[in-house]
Amino acid sequence: MGLIEGVSSKRMSEGFNEFNFSAGVLNCLFIAYVFGAHPEHIWLIYLVEGSYMIPRKFYNMWHARPMNQALYYLDFCWCMNFTAIFLIALLMLCGALAPDGGMVSDVAREAFFNALMGVACGALLGANIVLPFVACVFHDVNTMTGLFIHLMPPMVMYTFMWHSRDIRAAWPNIFHLSFMDNVHYFPREGPFFVPGSGLDSVAGNAVVFYWLWWIPYVCFMLLFGIDLPKNISPDGTSKTPKWDTVFHSTMRQGVCITIGKVFRGRPRGVSLQQMEENNFDEIDFFIYGLSHARGAVILLLHRLPLLFEPMLPPVHARVRGLADREAGREPVHILHNENVLQGGEEAVWGHP
Repeated sequence: MGLIEGVSSKRMSEGFNEFNFSAGVLNCLFIAYVFGAHPEHIWLIYLVEGSYMIPRKFYNMWHARPMNQALYYLDFCWCMNFTAIFLIALLMLCGALAPDGGMVSDVAREAFFNALMGVACGALLGANIVLPFVACVFHDVNTMTGLFIHLMPPMVMYTFMWHSRDIRAAWPNIFHLSFMDNVHYFPREGPFFVPGSGLDSVAGNAVVFYWLWWIPYVCFMLLFGIDLPKNISPDGTSKTPKWDTVFHSTMRQGVCITIGKVFRGRPRGVSLQQMEENNFDEIDFFIYGLSHARGAVILLLHRLPLLFEPMLPPVHARVRGLADREAGREPVHILHNENVLQGGEEAVWGHP
């Protein structure tokens, strides 16, 4: 009975009550409805809810104990969501100040679109599959925010890919999307390219976006972050750390044991002691960082956006064609490349 009461108290402290649970369920239903019935507005839900949920989680992370978790927001997924929300807000501001779109060039719009498409439908979408903490717990704002930042960006980019005409019609001063006919996933030279090249493609821009995050993050961790959560001072005395990082949190969850066993031949007991003391060295971090980079780039290049492509374009084209005919419009070919409609592999998307 005491154990049950303890679990109940923990859940209540995390926000488990009728209102929070009901609000979480209704919000999921609301997002699903808008995504299906009014996809041209799903970006606005992402902007509004993200502007509440992300700061709300940051407040909880700032007051987390035993260590402050605010530095978790330096992780890749969080930084990409910050960038996306900032860019959407910037486009709204530019649309209000200059409806003709002159404040933001089409080149910049296309580059950021390509980068966010690759990140959202590559690394963030893949994280929903491989990361165990991305879960749906209706009453817990921390968990739901984690789900939100990984699931909403792919949903938003999906609407831009397949409902660009509706978005342009509903928000002509914000989203011009004049470049949509030329969007292609890999560089025209092929799927193998030097990072920094292929900037005319989704994959090329997304890979550059990733390295623009990875390099400063690695520098910060090596210069400052790796020592922040340690329980042991350089002179061997114990100390009370204030700051935690995603790297240290991940290592404490058993990754330290795996790295020690697979890469470094380290006894399990030594790894357990490192986990207890948060005492990981630069080699551990480099293995972690390179593994992160390898996994992210694979997801960026694995054409996860094409999970939408082989199945949906033929169906979507038929549905859009019927809708066009019923409305008295000329049917629009969603895909210029007929090979894709026949199940081909060419990664070119065409749009109205």
